[in-house]
Amino acid sequence: MSPNRLPRHLLYSELQEGRRSRGGQMKRFSDNVKLLLKKCQIPPGQLEALAADRLVWRDVCKDGLATFSINYDQEAAGPCCLICDRICASDFRLCSHLRIHNRPSSTS
Repeated sequence: MSPNRLPRHLLYSELQEGRRSRGGQMKRFSDNVKLLLKKCQIPPGQLEALAADRLVWRDVCKDGLATFSINYDQEAAGPCCLICDRICASDFRLCSHLRIHNRPSSTS
C-alpha cells in the first residue's frame, strides 16, 4: 500500500499531540485495532500476510468474530438470579433484584 493512502495513515501514524496512555484515552486508531485483533485471536503481526489472501482472510475473520462473540458474552454476563435466571449488571443490582422475589405478594 502506498504511504499516502488513508488506511495506512490510520494504522501506522503517530500522535501529533499528547501521548499514549494505558487508561484508554489518547490511543491511536491502530492501538484499538490491535486490541480487537487480540480479542479475536488474530495475531496483529500477521495481519498483512493474512489479509493478502481474501479467502484465508475471510475464514480468519469469521473464526475470530465467533471467538470474540463467545468471549464477549462470557465477559459481559454478570451475576445471575438463581430464582428466575435474570442476568444483572453487578452484584449490587442482583441484591436489588432479589428483593423483588422476597416481597409479599399482594392479593387485592
